[in-house]
Amino acid sequence: MAKEGYKPTSGMQSAARRAIKLKEQGKAKGAGTAVGWTRAGQLARGETLSLSTVKRMYSYFSRHEVDKKGKDWDNSENPSNGKIMWLAWGGDAGFSWSRKIVNREKNMKKSLEVQEVIEEIKDMLEDAINPIDTVIEIPENTLVKSVDPKPEDEEDEEDEDYESDNEEEDKWNNMEKACWSGYTQRGMKEKNGRMVPNCVPVEKAYDVEDKEEEPKIKKSIWDGTFLK
Repeated sequence: MAKEGYKPTSGMQSAARRAIKLKEQGKAKGAGTAVGWTRAGQLARGETLSLSTVKRMYSYFSRHEVDKKGKDWDNSENPSNGKIMWLAWGGDAGFSWSRKIVNREKNMKKSLEVQEVIEEIKDMLEDAINPIDTVIEIPENTLVKSVDPKPEDEEDEEDEDYESDNEEEDKWNNMEKACWSGYTQRGMKEKNGRMVPNCVPVEKAYDVEDKEEEPKIKKSIWDGTFLK
């Protein structure tokens, strides 16, 4: 096999030259196609053939091997058209030559496929025996800090030690978020020279409200309005 392709054997060249001679003698009337006679010329000249051409040759021989059973196949003086074209494609020598190359290519392809499967199995076994164990370190500054939803000193009615992690929140501009969950705002108070919400536990706030309402009820009774 040459670098450029596949070189025909001397037996193939001889078969192709005989087919061309029979055609020149007028004994190949109606035989073959332009493709077949082009192939005969390539083989007779000993041209190097590509793998795709070799495959077409093998395909031709496989289809037309049945022609050997036809009339005048072995008639050396006036062979059948089937025999003439068989010679044009390289004859018996061309059939065995092309079959050997095609089978070799098939075996090489199967070998490569098997090798690929083996490599994949090796990789799977390697991963199972030596699994990848990578530890990913996360910088501390990227971690989200958790916030306790409750103040540290729940008994501190005025929540003197409340400070948020946000400096802007400490200015008490956002009154909706001024007190912790479970606490409610009861007026304002002075803290460090500024007025801030006075946060008290919700249950204590209810007690204060009840005490504030009580004098009003008594007053209503003394005024006599409650009796109306």
